[in-house]
Amino acid sequence: MAGAEPITARSPQHVVELLDRAFNECDVDRVLGFYDEKAVVVSQPGRTISGRGPLREFFEFAVKSGASAKQLKTHVIEADGVALFLSRWTLEYEESGAKRSVRELVATTVFRRQQDGEWKVLIDNSFGPLVLDA
Repeated sequence: MAGAEPITARSPQHVVELLDRAFNECDVDRVLGFYDEKAVVVSQPGRTISGRGPLREFFEFAVKSGASAKQLKTHVIEADGVALFLSRWTLEYEESGAKRSVRELVATTVFRRQQDGEWKVLIDNSFGPLVLDA
């Protein structure tokens, strides 16, 4: 597949498409490439992480667990180089005993357009309104 994908994602929707593909293929380096240098990720309601090292550890753990993501419905609101990406998505993962489970979530993600025109994730809240109950 090398060379088949564009080097830069020119819209938030395209970033999510490529990001989900990289995540589902367990390619942590590619996943991290879609995140802004100052990105903040909600790792669970009530907890955020930032910085390349912690983000790498988080995504390495997630892909090793066999998790996969799929977007069900998305909507983007964009203004002046910033975009709010809303999505209903599913997370499929392995529970104890090798049982596969699927969880449907609502995400709120903020993207920032870079100087070269590429869009990157700035704030990744895959848990959406669940953070209100943390």
